[in-house]
This record gives sequence, structure tokens and C-alpha cells, in this order.
Amino acid sequence: MGTARTRLPGITLRDVAPTDADAVMRLLADVNPGDPDAFEDVRPNLSLPQEGPLSHFRNLMVVALSDAGEILGVLIGGVPLWLFSHIGVDPVLAHRLAERIATITAVAVLPQQRGRGIGAELVRHSVRRFTRAGYGLLTLNCFPELESYYQGLGFTIMDDLNVSLGPLNPVQQQWGDTRVAARALDRYTALVDVPGLSSPVVSGILPNTSLPRGTYFDGERLWP
Repeated sequence: MGTARTRLPGITLRDVAPTDADAVMRLLADVNPGDPDAFEDVRPNLSLPQEGPLSHFRNLMVVALSDAGEILGVLIGGVPLWLFSHIGVDPVLAHRLAERIATITAVAVLPQQRGRGIGAELVRHSVRRFTRAGYGLLTLNCFPELESYYQGLGFTIMDDLNVSLGPLNPVQQQWGDTRVAARALDRYTALVDVPGLSSPVVSGILPNTSLPRGTYFDGERLWP
């Protein structure tokens, strides 16, 4: 299990090990005091074997460590679950998209360690890992107070996520309590502004899904 250096003195990153489980769960609970059990579904993943293409197959779980080995922060990411419940995405397509679209579900840093840039280092590391693993888009649900933070890390903030699944055939995913932050990771994927839509459309995430030039939305459907 290798480690990755950061630009922060005395801070390294490494993939989560099973022995980290209790510390990671305490950290996730500490940063979410209103609902300390919100991330209990993460616990089974912490014991998964380490294997590619990410840290734990299609999950990315990384901790930030001090020189003394104390866990100061954690990032959890992986497959967007909405892909498998969206009525516009059939199961075969969902599995294809799950290899191209990733989401960060949690970034947590010890309260006394915040402001040092540990969370930003974890996010930048995840961008590199997802990119190397062949993903085209990285997303996360973003609360208003963090929008400028994620914009500074290269993300675009949108009201909803529109994904082109072929010429003039998009699907849309919305979250009621947050906006979405998205970042394209490769040269095939782009966030395209479409006249008539308030949020960009993810173009080129799969072969033959790039939007034609001049596409616009008339209030009901896309047109070339």
C-alpha cells in the first residue's frame, strides 16, 4: 500500500486499510453531528480488498495522515447510485456509465485541522485517481457555502446534472437540497452550455454522445 506526498509539510495520503475503519467512521460522524449515522453504509466498503481500477475496485477511499500516522482527513467516492434508479437509464447503460461517471460522497477533515488545505489535497488526489482510471466526469453534491471552494478546485456548479446519452437524448438528475458540482476529466467529455437550459449538458461521456453544434432546448426537447 503506497503513499502519496502532498504539498503540505508532514501530510501524506494513502488508500484506506481495514484497520482504519473505526477512525474513519468516527471522523465521518464528527463532521456530520446532525446525523452521525448518515455514512454507516460506508462501513462495509472499508473492509473490501484493495484492487483496481481505484483503491477498492469502483470505490475510492483515501485517508490523509500526519507524520505520526494519525488520520486527519478522509475522502470517499465511487459510483453514483442514481445511475441504477433513474428511469431513463437501463441497467446495461448504467453499468457503462458507472465506469465513466464518478461521485465524491464525503470529504471529512478533523475540526482542528481545517484550514490547512487537507480537504483540497484529497480532492485533487481524487481527480488524478479517477482520471487515471478512465473516468470522464467527477461530481459531488454541493451546499451553497462550499460553492466557491469547489469552483476553486476546477468544478462547475449547476442546478442539475444533464447527461447526453446520444444526439438530442439527455437524462437529467436533480437534488432537492443541494446543487451539483461537476468537473470533466478527459478530452472527450465537456460541459456544454445549451441555449434554453440553465445548466450545462455533459457531452461525450460515452462514444457517440457528443451534442451536435448549435443544439438548443425549446422548453420540451433538444434540437440540433
